[in-house]
Amino acid sequence: MKAPTISKQQKWLRFLLPFPIGMVVYVLILLVFDTLNQFTANFFSQEVLVTVLLAFVLMETLRLLLNALDKRFPLVTDIQPENGEMHEFKGLTHSSRIILLPLVSLLLSVLVITPLVSVYFYFVLIISDFNTELIVFNGVYGVVAILYSVIHVSTSFLAVHKQLHYKQEQELRRGMESDLDKFKMQINPQLLYDGLENLISIVHAKPRMAEQFVNQLSKIYRYSLDNRHVELVDLKRELELSQSLLYLLNIKYSNSIDFEARLPSEWLHRQIIPCTISALIQELVNRTIINEFQPLKIRLETKDDELYFVCNHNPKIGLNGNGVWNLSLINNAYAFFNDNKQLEITQTDQQLHINIPLFEIEEE
Repeated sequence: MKAPTISKQQKWLRFLLPFPIGMVVYVLILLVFDTLNQFTANFFSQEVLVTVLLAFVLMETLRLLLNALDKRFPLVTDIQPENGEMHEFKGLTHSSRIILLPLVSLLLSVLVITPLVSVYFYFVLIISDFNTELIVFNGVYGVVAILYSVIHVSTSFLAVHKQLHYKQEQELRRGMESDLDKFKMQINPQLLYDGLENLISIVHAKPRMAEQFVNQLSKIYRYSLDNRHVELVDLKRELELSQSLLYLLNIKYSNSIDFEARLPSEWLHRQIIPCTISALIQELVNRTIINEFQPLKIRLETKDDELYFVCNHNPKIGLNGNGVWNLSLINNAYAFFNDNKQLEITQTDQQLHINIPLFEIEEE
């Protein structure tokens, strides 16, 4: 992965920065020679132009060098978002990069500034003895080169850290989306098997009921297919799906399942993850003893900003009935939207209470 540089992020800085840098260099040189009083008189002089041109040439040379080093020795060649670590360095580790790049920049500054200043003094100003001036120019532009390399290294590290963080967020989001899709797309094979079994038993004796049965069964799977790419649906649509599911279950359990949802009308437009209520109903039915003497009563209640799934508790005997409720898939789906919104079960001897967080989508 190639780290972005200053010139790639803001190309216009390549042409604007040399002017203020050149002027600052000129002021520093005047301070060294104690001739700062000449600054106003020589503001638009040849000397200022020379310092600006030297700054431009030096910065362009440093840019080319640092870009070449980034290509040859990138910060990282591979990013592992699973553990958030950067590794597989090519030659330059983080610490060595911080130390070597400023030194290389300083050396390059000397190699660039020395011949240019020498040409200026020898051929333009016709001065042969300029050793002191050469040392001053190299010293000032050396500081500029070191600062440039430090800024470059800092922005490169920040850019890599930002990209790494972005990749981690992408991986986390893809994982949550996968959990959400798994939950929404799960098709209960037991429901389909029981549905077809019940359909066979009533298709000859009660053809009208069989037709209605097929209609309700198709609504359930049509709902799952229609919402496989939908993250949230209205609570009203979720309740309609629950009614279709309860119609099928009550044929099997001889109308021994009672479902009551007396909710305020404004709650019906709140959002819920598709198939949440129906999944809870199926899980509950699989774990509960249901007959005409021990009917299953389910009701939905509102409290604060959450919906509560309340039912009587009459678990089946055996491992499947006494096992702990597994809400991990549903909670992983809810974590896609908010880690603080999770389904929790409160269990007593007589009842189960399951909170179902809802979402409110604000229209812009």
